Amino acid sequence: MNIFIRKNDNELLKYLDDDEFAKVNEIKEKVVIQSGKYVIQEKDRNRDIFVIQKGRASVCYLDSKGNEKKITEFYENEAIGEINFIIPVGRTAYIKAVETVELFRYPYQDLIELLKNDMTIAAKIFASLNDMLAKRIVRTTQKMEGNI
Repeated sequence: MNIFIRKNDNELLKYLDDDEFAKVNEIKEKVVIQSGKYVIQEKDRNRDIFVIQKGRASVCYLDSKGNEKKITEFYENEAIGEINFIIPVGRTAYIKAVETVELFRYPYQDLIELLKNDMTIAAKIFASLNDMLAKRIVRTTQKMEGNI
């Protein structure tokens, strides 16, 4: 039986069945970030992962003169913060609310405990993380090549 079949729109939890989804959602926290405010700041060491429920956010960095440069945008159901969730390198960019954004925050420590205790959920979430990272690399490469 293939356990990696998409069951919902949440990019992080897309492979979870209803019971697994409910179990993970017990640890989520709703966060609202106003337009123009940062969801994530570059170099921050926090390892929580977020899923956008409503709105959109931009990925940006500050150039050598302190000017904000937009890289891309994230939309509803997309996960953000996945790189630092996987490896403790500090946040790699700023994530800024383009409009008021509603997110679900999955606290790192709570999610890690859940993953340690349920290997099926762990496998499905890490498969989702793998998919997300691969798609982002392809999207970024295509953008750099001017194909998007």
